[in-house]
Amino acid sequence: MFVVVKAHEKFYRRELADVEPPQLVVQPANKGTTAAVICSLLRITGLAGDPVVAFFPTDHYYSNEERFITSVEQAVRVALHHTDTLVVLGAKAERAEVDYGWIEPGTRFESRFTNALHRVSRFWEKPSYPTARLLLAGGCLWNTFVMIGRVSVFLAMLDNTVTPGMTRAFMAARRCAGEVPTLAAQDYLWAKLTESDFSRQVLSANTEKLSVLRIGDVGWSDLGTPERARAAIAGLRLESTNVTRALKPSFLTTTSGI
Repeated sequence: MFVVVKAHEKFYRRELADVEPPQLVVQPANKGTTAAVICSLLRITGLAGDPVVAFFPTDHYYSNEERFITSVEQAVRVALHHTDTLVVLGAKAERAEVDYGWIEPGTRFESRFTNALHRVSRFWEKPSYPTARLLLAGGCLWNTFVMIGRVSVFLAMLDNTVTPGMTRAFMAARRCAGEVPTLAAQDYLWAKLTESDFSRQVLSANTEKLSVLRIGDVGWSDLGTPERARAAIAGLRLESTNVTRALKPSFLTTTSGI
């Protein structure tokens, strides 16, 4: 399932031409990552009940794809077995980056599927440089924003933390979950939504429901700026067209274990 913004249609139209309508969630406007998460969850719960879902921001890059995929498979197994936790993938920090979100791991989360799982102690969103240096020295992780868990866990977290206006719109939309809404209905819903960042407003307020999986050095990069895209091209000798193709949809969502 792909979550996109209507204004970006000229970029994703050809890329997603073969995607069936139920697998394409078109947002009338950009209201932040919380709205994108809500839209895809509503579509999924109507189609598949309460599966394990995985969110993948599509402007991110991994040089070690095999190791990343192995980590995703581990996280899916954890989410299938530990049905009350949401797993966030944390990459090894390479520098005191102030434009990334950071995760401070807590105590070990005991699971038979991996020894690299921890409780989440705290999220740090775009810290100051002195704070980022302390986080790096303390073994904190970069937040890749790859999230894996049951739909019901995501919904419980949203019910706990989203703003009242978004909650009302959210609950109204849940009553018609599974349907592809009309453009008029989408516009009405979006008018009710306030802009919100899922990591800052939802994850940070629900750390008791989270675990973080250390995925090590997978060469993760947020390609959200031209500078990072150019660095990836220069360092990995990629064709610029390949990187550009990775920047178009805003979210990719998959399901498993229905």
